[in-house]
Amino acid sequence: YEASVCGGIPIIHALQSTYSGDIINEITGICNGTTNYMLGKMEAGADYDEVLKEAQDLGFAEADPTADVEGHDVRAKIAILAKLAFGTTVPVESIPCVGITNVSVIDFDYARSMGCTIKLIGTAARQSRFGERDGALSVYVSPKLVPNNHVLAQATGAGNAVVVDSANLGSTSFGGPGAGRYPTANSVVADVLRVANDTCPVVPFPPNHSNDAIDIDNDYVSPFYIRIPFRDGLGIVRSVGDLAMSQNVSIHSILQQPITDRMAADTVVTTEACKLSQAQALCALIEKEDYALGSPVLMPLISEY
Repeated sequence: YEASVCGGIPIIHALQSTYSGDIINEITGICNGTTNYMLGKMEAGADYDEVLKEAQDLGFAEADPTADVEGHDVRAKIAILAKLAFGTTVPVESIPCVGITNVSVIDFDYARSMGCTIKLIGTAARQSRFGERDGALSVYVSPKLVPNNHVLAQATGAGNAVVVDSANLGSTSFGGPGAGRYPTANSVVADVLRVANDTCPVVPFPPNHSNDAIDIDNDYVSPFYIRIPFRDGLGIVRSVGDLAMSQNVSIHSILQQPITDRMAADTVVTTEACKLSQAQALCALIEKEDYALGSPVLMPLISEY
């Protein structure tokens, strides 16, 4: 059981025991070593297809890497962590899931200019309704821009990391090897010893101690990064601004690297916090414009740490 999420990191045991007297607000994690390895190589300048081939040759990625690169593996794991953290079952098929196939080296260039890196992260977080973190639960998987001073940015290679934010402990991090023979075996043996010593939790998933059921709302709220591939012309910034206003999305910043090819360039817009559905609607409208060269790349970002 312990080895089912993050290999050798004892995150399941911690959620079953350490937080029994606490209230968890949010849990975020890098739960897939293959994609973390690939993104690290891409940050250094390698191409996606080249990195995928290397990961397969090293045995990190399967011959069919879909479960890894499309985020399905992380989606299953964050569903388990959400159940452990909040006592609420979140159907896996209901979790918004975006993998790393649309991330490119240019995104790392822009992320670097923002003091960030990019990680594939599973998130389960309570929203705020009347007070602090008392609203619906949002669970999702997506590449996310992470500030370089954030603990999740420190997970390198095939490593995994999980950050738990709670009322009593604040922010607590768990990191280590997410796969491999010995780390995985260590977790399995630890479970066997708990069974042998009769020290297993009474229930595998801690119950929800709240008197009210927690609603699920996966139309989560976040600031967003939007990279727009475009053909250069007049009025593009104004057009994007008008489209953003039509969706009640406030633009935080516009980033533009020097254009070397006017027929194929990229610009980035970051937004203030808005709903995922608003950001997706904005991207759909931009894609329809004559200057757009394809679908914008959309990623949430961690704006404060």
